Amino acid sequence: MPGIAIVTDSTCCLTRQEARELGCTVLPMTYVARGERRPELPQGENGDYEAILREDPFVGTESVYQRDFARAFERLLDSGRDVLCVTMSARLSGAHRAAREAAAALDRERTGVGGRVQVVDSWVTASGLELVVRQARALADAGLSLTEVADGVREFRGRVGIRFAVPDMRPLRRSGRLGATRRSVAGMLGRYPVFCLREGAIETVEVVRGGISAARELVGPVPADVGTVIVSHFGHADELARFALVELRRRRPKARVLVKDGGPVLTSRLGVGSLALGWVDASGGGSGVAGGEASGGGEATGGADVASGADVAADGSGAGGADGLGGR
Repeated sequence: MPGIAIVTDSTCCLTRQEARELGCTVLPMTYVARGERRPELPQGENGDYEAILREDPFVGTESVYQRDFARAFERLLDSGRDVLCVTMSARLSGAHRAAREAAAALDRERTGVGGRVQVVDSWVTASGLELVVRQARALADAGLSLTEVADGVREFRGRVGIRFAVPDMRPLRRSGRLGATRRSVAGMLGRYPVFCLREGAIETVEVVRGGISAARELVGPVPADVGTVIVSHFGHADELARFALVELRRRRPKARVLVKDGGPVLTSRLGVGSLALGWVDASGGGSGVAGGEASGGGEATGGADVASGADVAADGSGAGGADGLGGR
């Protein structure tokens, strides 16, 4: 099959059907709980992972190994396709480095590979990573070369907005991804720290009291003309998710709102009960959501409706070394 194949990691939260439609191979991250390594399965197929995480508050995570990226790249190259690998933020995980090393090794070891694998840091994760993957597919389907698609994705990633709120700072603090000044918010009981991702790094936006205030802070920067907003809940959708959906309906009534489960790996790092919003700022050109609207999440017409499904590596493997999100 000619053309460009896309490879990404499981924090993109695509359903199995979505990944298939996008021509995307999703390599699973891994979480380690109660002494057992568990691959992150497709969206909606991870069972009651919240119960597992509640029983073991010191869950470790592992990114995708270099060898698993290499296997995926080789399989796709052998099928005649070029490969674009889009990973979660390099400042949050070791997946990007592993993918780059896999691509470099193939360049050295195989003739004719040079330039046929490109690896791009998305600067985001969760719903943001999904939006970047969809843009990559749209660019590839428009007939652009691999290099043009990679350059287009690098331009597009700066227009993807991500905000998230956490009810408990301890999991995020253990991840090691907060600077010393950011850690100061951890001791404020009854508060919701709200963060954003800026060029892949976590930055504190505000610390507010109560779920309603947190929802307002999450929804505030969403553009008035946004096409689609993806709401990612981590663990069971709770009161904060409901507040955010009400706020979106009130302030962005024309937006299409999709609700998705953030999955066990990110939940273990952010904490059960966290919530994230992802969107595309169209002010720089382009549509409100890239590459066609996301289709696998539940329409937010009332309570949180959770999507299911994503195309993982054929053998279900792909776990890697201790993840940059913070293993044990």
